[in-house]
Amino acid sequence: MKISTLGLLATLAWACSEEVAPADPDSGLVVADAGRTADARPPTSDGPVGPPPKGERSYTLRIDDSPTPPLVLDMDRAEVAQLLGPVADDIVLLELDPTPLLQNIMDAVKTACGTDWQRDVQQPTFDCSQTELGRSFGNRWQFSPEFSLIRVLTMTPANVVVEGTSIEFLQLVADRFDIGGGFGQILSDSLQIARTEEVVTTREVVRSLRENLLETHPNTSAGGRMRVTLRDALNDLSTLEEKLGPVGAHPGILAPGFTPHGEVLGPDFRMRVEARSNIRVTQGLKAAAGRDDINVLVDRTGPTYGDPLEFDFQDPSAFTITGLTPQPTVDMRFAIQEHDRYVPACVSEGCQQNLPDNPVGPNTVWRISPWTLEYVTAYAALIKYRQLRSDNCYIACAATRVSIGQDGAPAGWVHFGVPLELGPKDQYVWEFINEVAEVAMHGPDHSRFEEGEANVEFTLSGVVAGITGPEAAEATRPFLQAQAADLADFILGDFRQRSGQVDFYFRRTSGGEPALFFVIPTDLAADVPYGWRRPGFYSTPDLAPAGKLSSLIVDGADDTDHEKLLITGGEQIAYIEDDSGRRYRLRVVSDSPNGTDIQVHVSEL
Repeated sequence: MKISTLGLLATLAWACSEEVAPADPDSGLVVADAGRTADARPPTSDGPVGPPPKGERSYTLRIDDSPTPPLVLDMDRAEVAQLLGPVADDIVLLELDPTPLLQNIMDAVKTACGTDWQRDVQQPTFDCSQTELGRSFGNRWQFSPEFSLIRVLTMTPANVVVEGTSIEFLQLVADRFDIGGGFGQILSDSLQIARTEEVVTTREVVRSLRENLLETHPNTSAGGRMRVTLRDALNDLSTLEEKLGPVGAHPGILAPGFTPHGEVLGPDFRMRVEARSNIRVTQGLKAAAGRDDINVLVDRTGPTYGDPLEFDFQDPSAFTITGLTPQPTVDMRFAIQEHDRYVPACVSEGCQQNLPDNPVGPNTVWRISPWTLEYVTAYAALIKYRQLRSDNCYIACAATRVSIGQDGAPAGWVHFGVPLELGPKDQYVWEFINEVAEVAMHGPDHSRFEEGEANVEFTLSGVVAGITGPEAAEATRPFLQAQAADLADFILGDFRQRSGQVDFYFRRTSGGEPALFFVIPTDLAADVPYGWRRPGFYSTPDLAPAGKLSSLIVDGADDTDHEKLLITGGEQIAYIEDDSGRRYRLRVVSDSPNGTDIQVHVSEL
């Protein structure tokens, strides 16, 4: 699309003509302009120009039956920004599934300080200085909340640390006396996972983040999908900081103070759109003033029939996007906040009913905000262990018994049979895991952080967005199709504002018959009042209803809103009243009942 065409669009001239050749041979754009009248042409035998004199005045009205060419816009990035910039944030290109992005984030976070945690060792070696993400934790990374969270995310039966928790005594006894192969093996047996498998894996953490952190954000849609608008793409995703940052009570998905960046539109980006206009410029007549053009909506394409423009974004020949970045990545700062107080496990009467949709107790985990670290952790563990049932005894149950979902208890409900009753009280396994995670974040005596201070922020570079350029191009189709009406309204505005003032106009019915259409309210601009008290064409000057010549319903015509006078050939006499109450006699002369030209001779009564 050339800039000259953009200039034309900037004046909201996106329309097509029934009787005037296109202004731009590449676009098919024509619109009637109220700044001129159709009579402001070189004088012809069609009749006088300017204010009509007393007596009969004559005008020619014509129909152009030539086919309307399609509108074709072929735009680069700058032209898209120029044309659609004002509404770019309202145009949703796609809704990005957050699952692949979150998986890539978690993979980067869990390996930021090495991968030694994947071995069957009780004290893995961590070194956050070896990766770019790890170095962002600072020189004292061992004391950063980010490293504490990594310890939680990489917690396995082999390396779990329960010092300072209610299960500390079981670990001490099991490891010292090698009961059941040690505490790590007891936990592995009880949770039915391998010794080196994370207690809560990436799959559960990603789902919990999606449901509790992303879905609860006001600017995401169902499933935590992130809307990528044209404004986001044109600004290389920098606008996500505002969109996905803090909103209301929600602390945000992205931390404030860091501008995200990700190139979506490559240097050779182009968008090609082909549309068909349902706006027709027809010649009409104002009995008191003369001939003028009027923009008329003629939509015969379903499923809706009031569209000024027909887009088919699903058709590859009518809409293409090329030059998107093949493998989009994003630089971002991902954030999770913790609750400002310690979250105890629910261990009182009725706690077997304590679930996200039925919180029990005043301060338990399901009572706090879902986007907090504690809620996310407990929910991830619930996803993994909600159906867990196991029963493991050691030394004939005399030393230790760990039973989950046994003796009539619901799945996931854990009982630790520890000597001297030094284990935790009965509770759900996910609440126990949340206790271990919380102590791991803060230290057994809060030596690392006080409650509410272990908020984490991960600054990540080059995170793969989880969608390729070609996939993104295809994903835009249904979203743009759903917004086709809004796009047309923005580009055209109120196209009726640029119509001339007429009482009636000349065009064909859907059946192909030429007819005079009397104007109705929907032919006028929104702010123009409808002043015709007796619309239609009559056989007598008194406009008696019994003598009406026009009809709303005409055989073969789908329009039932306008009064229509079919042109039958020869001479037809009709009477009308304009919007000021003045009456006129019309003498309509046509050489053929199916012609394209008629002579209309007007005289005021």
